[in-house]
Amino acid sequence: MNGRNPMERKQRIRALDERREQLEKEQSRRRIHLRRRLAVASLVFLLLIVFIGQSYFSKVGYVTDQELKQDEARVELRETKEEQAELKEQVERLQDEEYIANLARNELLFSKDGEIIFYFSPEE
Repeated sequence: MNGRNPMERKQRIRALDERREQLEKEQSRRRIHLRRRLAVASLVFLLLIVFIGQSYFSKVGYVTDQELKQDEARVELRETKEEQAELKEQVERLQDEEYIANLARNELLFSKDGEIIFYFSPEE
């Protein structure tokens, strides 16, 4: 028996078995810790993705709203420019004495000297 007695051999086997069990327990704990770390890392990654996605879609919505407001402002600007052009044209016409006289005759029923105005009611 190679100079070893059976008691010594059983003790060494028991010691090796205990060591193997200890290593298996340690390996099991490491697996559990690894799974926990992976779960936490996955959760953090998922939360990060959700946060980035929410932020992105929030910005997209904001940009869309701003584009709509810009379009509305462009329409309002165009209308205001058209109104301004009409008012400038009216100011130019109001500087013409013939236009003012014609306007006074048509709207205010003024007449020139010796002119007779006949007014007919729109109801007739």
